[in-house]
Amino acid sequence: EDVLFVDLETTGLSNTPVFLIGAMVWDGSALSVRQYFARSLDEERAILSLFAELLSPATWLVTFNGKSFDWPFVQNRAYRHGVDVPFHGTHVDLLHVGRRVWGDNLPNCRLQTLERFICDRTRVGDIPSSEIPAAYRRFTRTGDASEMASVLEHNALDLITLADLITRLPADVARAAPRRRRARR
Repeated sequence: EDVLFVDLETTGLSNTPVFLIGAMVWDGSALSVRQYFARSLDEERAILSLFAELLSPATWLVTFNGKSFDWPFVQNRAYRHGVDVPFHGTHVDLLHVGRRVWGDNLPNCRLQTLERFICDRTRVGDIPSSEIPAAYRRFTRTGDASEMASVLEHNALDLITLADLITRLPADVARAAPRRRRARR
């Protein structure tokens, strides 16, 4: 019940606004997808604030490349807007776990590669991640939301894939984790 799956959609890779924060939480009987969508860049602070309400000290944050991208991105954007993101729980980054567990047997460890080979599922008609920032910019410029349905679906599928991957980890995955290196003196 303290697991929080998270995936972001942003307008770029470096200190640009986040416009969609996808979160999947246990609501007591099932997993529930919550998507915080900024209809304009002026709503970025609001979606960060709503997302922050999901965090607690007991939270297990599950992301894909989140230790390098998603979480630092959220922290940076929250700091810029004066939003407190009170997370001090455990962060499981499935990119790193996936590389350790399945990396030697796959062509790469991108999320959709893991989805195809590990979850045995292939997306059809999915908007490519690289096209999402431009689709959002068109939406904010024109008000035409037709592409946003594809973006929301892409984000939800990423969250579902994270949950699916967690269930497919071998029972001994803890032993597969690298040992912490001692600090050099």
